[in-house]
Amino acid sequence: MKKLLLSILAFGGFVANAQLTCATALPLTAGSTTTCPQITGTYIGTCAPNGAVANPNAIWYSYTATANGELTITSDLPQNDPATIDTRLSILTGTCTTLACYAGSDDVDAANYLTTLTIPVTAGTLYYIYWDDRWGDASFDFDVTFEAVPCIRLNATNVNDPSNLTVNSATLSWAASLSNPNSYDVEYGAFGFTAGAGTTAVANGTSLALTGLTPTSGDLDYYVRANCGADQSAWIGPFSLYLAATCPYTNNFDDTTDYADGFSGAWGLGNAAGGAQSGAIYYFSNSSTTAATNSTLYSRAIALQANEQVTLTYYTRLGSATATAQSLRVFVNTTKSLTGATQLGGNISVSGTAYALQTATFTATTAGTYYFAFNNNSPIVATATSLRLDTVNLTSVLSNNDFVDASFTVSPNPAVDVISIQSTDNTSFNAVQMYDLNGRIVKNIEYTSATEGTINVSDLAPGLYTVNVVSENGTAVRKVIKQ
Repeated sequence: MKKLLLSILAFGGFVANAQLTCATALPLTAGSTTTCPQITGTYIGTCAPNGAVANPNAIWYSYTATANGELTITSDLPQNDPATIDTRLSILTGTCTTLACYAGSDDVDAANYLTTLTIPVTAGTLYYIYWDDRWGDASFDFDVTFEAVPCIRLNATNVNDPSNLTVNSATLSWAASLSNPNSYDVEYGAFGFTAGAGTTAVANGTSLALTGLTPTSGDLDYYVRANCGADQSAWIGPFSLYLAATCPYTNNFDDTTDYADGFSGAWGLGNAAGGAQSGAIYYFSNSSTTAATNSTLYSRAIALQANEQVTLTYYTRLGSATATAQSLRVFVNTTKSLTGATQLGGNISVSGTAYALQTATFTATTAGTYYFAFNNNSPIVATATSLRLDTVNLTSVLSNNDFVDASFTVSPNPAVDVISIQSTDNTSFNAVQMYDLNGRIVKNIEYTSATEGTINVSDLAPGLYTVNVVSENGTAVRKVIKQ
């Protein structure tokens, strides 16, 4: 949990007068240590994670690069206590009237609330160094250093979201390094893997198509670096790669290792006491008394078969019982966009603080990857609050189940120790997944064009489970009792 810093501290070093606006940003030189005063200047938003405060402020500095290379800005200095000094940094480019995010960073790690950020810089370009008071407004010291490295790292902001997602493949892409190398290295592995312990692939350009990824429908991390031949840049990352999940899929946003699990958009994660439908975490979108709201949250990619009939359930409520009702729309699309999306049902009026179960249905006309979108489309309201969403669940059946199911036998049922999967017509399968009644995956076995396989279920608790056999012709879904 973040700590709000209330005290005001003073350190030695170069002490600047308050730089309260972009226009009065104080120019800095490389190799300098600067004392940032109490943060009381103009805030315009953040390029770093973790949102804003009700009445935010910022302090402004600038740096003009004299050569191509890497600039490091850090408040992680001995004179700053990492347990009590809590900083956040944004880097902006452009003019004061047309600023754009270039990079941003918050904590060094879970125990160190200071900030370190290294970025590639281009000779002659002006960069705004912008500290805000998301977590505290006290004075602190920071260093600015420059290095003319032979192979310049990529800018993390210019690494694109993975595309062409399937259950076991994806395309990664990024903007070129300032060094313009002929190739780039990508290291990838299971979510949370230690850098150096993953699989490395080489991209002859600024994109890389990865196939045969495991675990199927799983969560992975990856790093990218420029490869200049004799020299390589520093790795940047990790970045998240969420392969397309299959039904059934559930997210109640309470996985402490990754609350979002691939959900993304303009909504925030909340943890107000008693605010969740289950667990402690939920997504929210705020209405406004001065402007209409048009805010969208996208699900992670979901792989569907042709004619797969999907049932979507989720829970909604408001943050305050006295607030104005808000309007929620739900869409499905093959991209993270509302352009060309299909609305599922009509507009939903959300009111009150008791969670209400909502249901929508959708049938995929073609096999592919889909995204479900939750759009808060509320007009200006008399009394503002948050619209909350929790426990999203996707289940499905295939209209061609008779054909797919006839291709496989899953036995015995009930089972005690081992379940066997057999193809009855030589149809191959590449994965078998088991889910419990809460939609959590408990077994995920990968195969290479197999026609038979087994799953050891002796370690599972007795109960009812769903078994998905993923084949080239679709997914066979069976219910199995574990005794």
